[in-house]
Amino acid sequence: MKVQTISQFSTSFFNNKIMSEEYDVGYSDVLSAQKDRNILIIDVREKEEIGETGKIPGSINIPMSDVENTLINFSNKEFKNKFNKEKPSKNTKIIFCCKAGRRSGIIQKQMQKLGYKNSYNYSGGWRDWERRSKR
Repeated sequence: MKVQTISQFSTSFFNNKIMSEEYDVGYSDVLSAQKDRNILIIDVREKEEIGETGKIPGSINIPMSDVENTLINFSNKEFKNKFNKEKPSKNTKIIFCCKAGRRSGIIQKQMQKLGYKNSYNYSGGWRDWERRSKR
């Protein structure tokens, strides 16, 4: 087992934090994305959660446990039939969201590692959306 010194851990933690924040988007970014047909917004919450709160207009729901399989293994036709949207390529800008940005952040990092380099996380999530859209 490799043991990290406190200095190495701090640097590693700091670099991961910076990297994740680089791919965070906010409320205004999501508003803009809603108007752009080339950007896909994916809510990774469970269907029951969406049923209780609703979802960001224009987003599609793919539960966290299904995102990787859906994006990689669905054919273009299957994706279009299920979500009424074009299947994203690895170059498509995708914004992931959830209730508060934690789960979507995990998925965003996972999908980047699989080659979806334009994956972003709406770090405020549904809570931020709901609060700001009621103003």
